Amino acid sequence: MNLLLYIPASGELFYIVFGVMALIGLIMYSQSKKLYTLHVFVRHFSMLDLEFPASPLELATYIKGIFLLPKELSSSSLRALKGRLYLHFLFIPFLYGTIFLLCIQIADKMNSWGSYIFTTLAFIQIIPLICDVAENFYLLQKIHPNVSPSAPSVHKAYQLLAKIKWAIASIAVVFAISTLFYFWLSGNYSFTSIQFPGIIIGELIIIYILARIIPKKPKINLEKYQNIGN
Repeated sequence: MNLLLYIPASGELFYIVFGVMALIGLIMYSQSKKLYTLHVFVRHFSMLDLEFPASPLELATYIKGIFLLPKELSSSSLRALKGRLYLHFLFIPFLYGTIFLLCIQIADKMNSWGSYIFTTLAFIQIIPLICDVAENFYLLQKIHPNVSPSAPSVHKAYQLLAKIKWAIASIAVVFAISTLFYFWLSGNYSFTSIQFPGIIIGELIIIYILARIIPKKPKINLEKYQNIGN
């Protein structure tokens, strides 16, 4: 089997979609650094804490804890959380669009079985996309001060959405990257394919530079808030 990793003119769409995804991801990352809650003590939390809580009660506790913070910190955390969730709706199509285009590019250069596998991996990205949108809506409707724990069945369905999303997207990415590296290392590539990692790395460098030059707010000193939970 010979894979000529030539990225045709249509591959330019991949670079655009990937670049926009990385830029939105940078903004979302900056918002995630502003997420705080009162959970035993005042602490930072991540979106993974909300995606994979140990129980329905823990998810409700994270969200309630935001409203229990001092007004300034609570308002800042709520804006960051809602802003990140709304921006995530824009991020979703670019994320799964990137995976779709990558798999389609590889499928176009493989034999019949390889083409079938990667074409399937490309089109089933609609499943994690739908799961991600549903998960986002679920979290948005949970954000209020009197949030109550969901029923166990609802919580299990919510966690199932997250697992399906991560599993399908991760499998496609691992298969795609492994295939690319295999053929690059085995020498089965066209010279023009060198532009592929070069452009991706270039875009990531630009995003990194933007992250470094964007003014950052002073880091919040949590020590002064630690007595409010007592």
